Amino acid sequence: MNFDTIANSLLGGREITEEEGLHLLRTRGREDEEIFALASRLNENLNSRRVTYVQNRNLNFTNICALKCKFCGFCLDESHPQAFLLTAENLLRKIRETPGITEVCIQGGIHPRLEITFYIDLLRRIKEQHPTLHIHGISPQEIFSLSQRAGWPVGRTIATLMEAGLDSMAGTAAEILVDRVRQMICPEKISAHQWVEIVKTAHHLRLRSTATILFGHLESPEDILEHLTLIRRIQHETGGFTEFVPLLFIPYSTRLGSEYSLNGTAPWRFIKKIYALSRIYLFPAFKNIQTSWVKLGVERALDTLDVGANDFGGTLFEENITRSAGGSFGEFLSADTIRENLCRKGKIPEERNTLYGSV
Repeated sequence: MNFDTIANSLLGGREITEEEGLHLLRTRGREDEEIFALASRLNENLNSRRVTYVQNRNLNFTNICALKCKFCGFCLDESHPQAFLLTAENLLRKIRETPGITEVCIQGGIHPRLEITFYIDLLRRIKEQHPTLHIHGISPQEIFSLSQRAGWPVGRTIATLMEAGLDSMAGTAAEILVDRVRQMICPEKISAHQWVEIVKTAHHLRLRSTATILFGHLESPEDILEHLTLIRRIQHETGGFTEFVPLLFIPYSTRLGSEYSLNGTAPWRFIKKIYALSRIYLFPAFKNIQTSWVKLGVERALDTLDVGANDFGGTLFEENITRSAGGSFGEFLSADTIRENLCRKGKIPEERNTLYGSV
């Protein structure tokens, strides 16, 4: 399979096939450098030297979770001495302590006793006190669990949360959208088909979402391509994804890392390949590929801007999920620090809102 033919097809406006994507993922040596250069060129065609970021705050409201995902080091049983569930007032205080943010991201475990009324009350109170703040979060897994608990269809659950103040949905809980792998890493989570249907329902209700992939664990190249193909197909159908976010698996304090002797993260060259392939395979359906300084560290996150990424993520202020899995790159970067690093990299920083409008 000829690389130049694939590159020329892309530059001419044709998406590459799954077979071509698999070929690129399996290459080694000199052809990798050509792939990195192609991803960089495609990104420059879409975004020039601009790199966006958002001033946001995570709200990790509970680490209590009924699921037992093997890749997770954050969630605990309700009886654990370090388990917590924050009240709406606790969370509102955190927002008041972080002026200047344009987004809050609500993230937590699948609490076995929380009803949808908790979410509705929280969303409404945030909007009452901070009417211009964009509320992002509540993953497809949470939507499914809340729907089951309330006895409602998924569409009604999403519409109710939107009415209460939810502005966009987190595209997490995707991990790898291949059920064979999901059975190994998160057997109690929704299936790939359920994830897809919930996301499509949200998009049809005009609730935008992110899209993610968790890579660097037990997945095969074929699994990665199947995942990317599903994501691309949804984007063609709905246009509802704001960005694609590759998330590196951090193994250190997880059952998955222990059971499979995953003593370190994936090789750096493979990580770069995932970012480059994400840009190439999802071009031109996705304008935005987000890097993760929390997963990679600042320097490596900056380097992914040379292989297709164009968004640096957010300030975060609080990040317990990666840290609990053994991540060591911190929980907060100020907007000034992000801008300074992007300028040092030769990029043009641009603050954005959640939906990629300029601030």
